[in-house]
Parts: sequence; C-alpha cells; structure tokens
Amino acid sequence: MIQETFAINQGVKLTAAALPLLLASEYYQSRKGVWVFKPLASLGFLLSATANHQGTAALPVFSKYILLGLGLGAVGDVCLIPKSGFLLGLGSFLVGHLSLVYAFTVHGMDASYALAGLAGTGAIGTIVGRWLLPKVKDPVMRKAVLGYMLVITGMVVTATASLPHTPVPRQQYMGALMFYLSDLFVARQEFVTKSVWNSWIGLPLYYGGQLLLAGTLAQ
Repeated sequence: MIQETFAINQGVKLTAAALPLLLASEYYQSRKGVWVFKPLASLGFLLSATANHQGTAALPVFSKYILLGLGLGAVGDVCLIPKSGFLLGLGSFLVGHLSLVYAFTVHGMDASYALAGLAGTGAIGTIVGRWLLPKVKDPVMRKAVLGYMLVITGMVVTATASLPHTPVPRQQYMGALMFYLSDLFVARQEFVTKSVWNSWIGLPLYYGGQLLLAGTLAQ
C-alpha cells in the first residue's frame, strides 16, 4: 500500500498565489487581471504535476493521461476567458475529461463502487439537468451541454470505481469530485445567473481539484 502524500511544490505555491489575485480580478471585473492570473494559476497545477511525475513509480499510461487531462484543462481555462471562446473551451475540457476517464480505468475497476458512483452522480446529474437544460436555449448548445454532463458523470464514476485499486484513492476521488462540482458553477454563470459567487466558489473547487489530480502522480 502506497501512502498518499500531498507535496507543497513550487507549482502548488504558484496556484495558491495566483488564485486570490484571479478572484480579486473577477470581483473587480478586471479583464487584464484575469488574462494574467488565470493562466498563471493554471500553469501552477501543470508545474505541480510535472514535479510530482519526476522519479515516481506511477504507471506510464496513468501518468500520460492525467497529464493530458490537466493540459487540456489549462487550454480550456484560457479559452474560457473571452466570451467567444466558450465552445472551444467546452471542447477542450470535454476531451480532457475523457483523458481522465481513461486514466482512472488503468488500475482496474470495481463494479460495486461503479454502481455507487453512478447512483450518486446520476441523481445529481438528473437534478442539474432538469434545472439547467431548459435554460440553454440554443438546441446545438443544449446537446453539447448534455454530452458534457454525461462525460463528467463518467469521470466521477470511473474515479469511484477504481478506488479499491488505485494507489491514490483519496486524491483521485476528491480531485474528480471537485472538478465535477466546479463545472456546475461554470454552467450557472453561463446559462443561469451571473454572480461573483460562481467564481468565488467554482474557481477554488476547480484549482483545488486540479492540484489534487496533479498529486496523484506522486506515487
């Protein structure tokens, strides 16, 4: 059994420093601040993942797809800064989630854990779908959002299903769950209610989740 540890490396420190400045930029509606501090916060979890990956015994396939998922998340972060980049960002995150789904299956899956994960996220997804989808007026966007919801549900289900087998169950599960929850606040901002609280709750969930997923490479 590998003992889980969370390393406070330079990447973690960069995200921790940039995130409050990003939240302040969102609060004061400083586009320049968002363009500076959001990429920096995302760079932090990429640097953390790279540092964690060096010299570890993590399975190469697992590492490859965790790194790919995090990288696509960072691309999506930048794409979401301008209003016009929402669909491109959505696509980048979608492929990134699929990469994480594959990574989570590498260590093996347990059917009972998968059913538990599906029951929990399925119930949440049903409630969210009934709340969110009627507010997405464009039919193409509605299909894109529905597909995205199915993929992020699959991410949490596979993260849950592999808990008995993965060397880093707590970081993997909490990272995936926080990533999932952060997406709900992105959707709320885009389609339901524009509020600073979407950023103030969603962004810490997102960056905390990404750092935890980056920490799964330190095996």
